[in-house]
Amino acid sequence: MALSHTTIAESRMRRLLLFTGLFFIVNACKEEHPIDPAIRVRPVSLQISVTADGYKLNWEPERIVCITSPCPDLADVEAEEYEIQVADNENGPFKAYQTLNADKKSTLIPAAGRGVQLVARVVSKAKGAPAVPSNPVMATNGFLSQSAYYPGFGLSADVLGGDVARDGSKSTYIVSVDKGAGQYEFQTFLTQLVNEQVISATLINRQGRAGKFSPDGQQLAFVSLANNSLIIYDLSSGQERSVPVADLAFARDIVWSPDGKWLAYNTQTNDGSRLWKIATSGGQPVPLSPVLPVSTENAIRNTTLTWSPDGQLIGLSRVRTDNNGMSWRAVISFYAATGSGETRFFDTQPGWIDTNPQFSPDGKQLAFLSTRTSPAQFIYSLWIRDLTSGTIRRIELLPGLIPSNDYAPRWLGNDRILFMGTQQGKKGFFTVFI
Repeated sequence: MALSHTTIAESRMRRLLLFTGLFFIVNACKEEHPIDPAIRVRPVSLQISVTADGYKLNWEPERIVCITSPCPDLADVEAEEYEIQVADNENGPFKAYQTLNADKKSTLIPAAGRGVQLVARVVSKAKGAPAVPSNPVMATNGFLSQSAYYPGFGLSADVLGGDVARDGSKSTYIVSVDKGAGQYEFQTFLTQLVNEQVISATLINRQGRAGKFSPDGQQLAFVSLANNSLIIYDLSSGQERSVPVADLAFARDIVWSPDGKWLAYNTQTNDGSRLWKIATSGGQPVPLSPVLPVSTENAIRNTTLTWSPDGQLIGLSRVRTDNNGMSWRAVISFYAATGSGETRFFDTQPGWIDTNPQFSPDGKQLAFLSTRTSPAQFIYSLWIRDLTSGTIRRIELLPGLIPSNDYAPRWLGNDRILFMGTQQGKKGFFTVFI
């Protein structure tokens, strides 16, 4: 006998109610794990490397090694699983990629193509506790760039850095000389170059630092540690003049304005950090930033500066913190050369250090050093940011060649960069086509 439409409908309704009841019973029987914000899950330290197949992530749980007891710990409970999170942009947002058991400490993420960037982190998870993200890391898988040794600063292992004139005809560098009894000379040399080789070197100062050629290559400016002043050295006559500047003893770098009329520098004192400019003809320094106290962890870092080719901006590395100091990072920031303050900055993930920015001669690119590939080990890599599109990429150097943050990258034209690096434990200068 056929069932009526009413009977079929009632049967379906009974089944629906039965399934609904079972659903609530099952969920009610599940063990709940309320989150206790006081419980700390052990975080991990993450590293990223580029392979032929993609990006290799490796991580290890963070632990404190003590030589005395009791020994504090970073965690109350161990992680039960790791969630791999990835992002397409250097500032996120992150999204879940895969989840692994806690016994896994590595994974491979295939690359989508050449020049593709990946940002990743590993989140430690345990029931009843807040998830804890690792340090974020970033890499791009560009083509390997051939590097060449640069001999333009001589062969001394004690060279502290230097500058090259735009036409490549001369260089300047500083050598640290131990005079004994804790005394050092910082000897400033001026060289003549032929095919990037030093053919002559002249000692022009015994207590100098941060030498830079003027845009026209006719003058050299450097900091004199002997009398706390800027020295303007005329290359044709060999004459020098002093521009007295207060609080210059701890200035690490100076930079010429494109028109050669100003020098910018930054100072760090007990009161704080500040960016300045002073006319090369002398006079009173002009502040370009407010005093930024070092104690607030939002200060200008004592690293190198760069002046944009259009004369409008001065770039530097600045520490920024938010959320009561929980998101410390060092970013590339720009200040108006007119003195109107900070105009913009390129934000980063917490823990990353971006430093030593340098505008390309055409103003379209920015070279800088960053720890974003190896933030836990503070190992720097060389990066290029396209200032039109905002995209960035890492310059893949030869294996074992690690850029040093003791020296800012220098542009030789718009497609070649000079940098200081360490290879097999030896420090030297290298160039690379980007």
